[in-house]
Amino acid sequence: MKVLTEKDKEEIIQCLKQNQLCAIKTDTVFGIMAIMSKENEIKINRLKQSPLDKRISIIVENTDYLKKQVENLTSEEENMIDHKLPGKYTFIVKLKHDFCTSRGFERQDFGVRVTTNTFLQDLIKETGPLLASSCNISGKEPCSNTKEIIEQFQDTNLIVVDGIVTDNTPSTIISFIEHGKIIRK
Repeated sequence: MKVLTEKDKEEIIQCLKQNQLCAIKTDTVFGIMAIMSKENEIKINRLKQSPLDKRISIIVENTDYLKKQVENLTSEEENMIDHKLPGKYTFIVKLKHDFCTSRGFERQDFGVRVTTNTFLQDLIKETGPLLASSCNISGKEPCSNTKEIIEQFQDTNLIVVDGIVTDNTPSTIISFIEHGKIIRK
């Protein structure tokens, strides 16, 4: 395990580009993140001791990027993206086939977020979309600071970006696939 700070941005970018897993705070919780790929989704689930096929959301750079990647986006959905993001919302969408297959995924349905965290936005501009799952061992409470991350993941190769999350409220999840159904509020 290695603990870095936001001042180590270039090193964090390199770690991500080398497919290492990083714990980074978002605007909701600490997340275990990696470059979007099927291989990294499995690595995150293995680290969290979750089922290897558990689906993990992604965080993208901005709303324009998201809207370009969604297949068959309606004007109502586009309006919702424009008014809710960036922020504490995850939208379950059907992404374009090529976008998914180029990253090793057969499925196209993903939970997608755009964060308000400017540090994380800067990372994503350099790395592309990141997988992001709450930072915790499956069944345990999500970590809200570096000390808790070290306690849960002490014997791992996880890279930790030092910090504290003061609002551990998870994002609201809305499914565009299910026509605006609220999955979690």
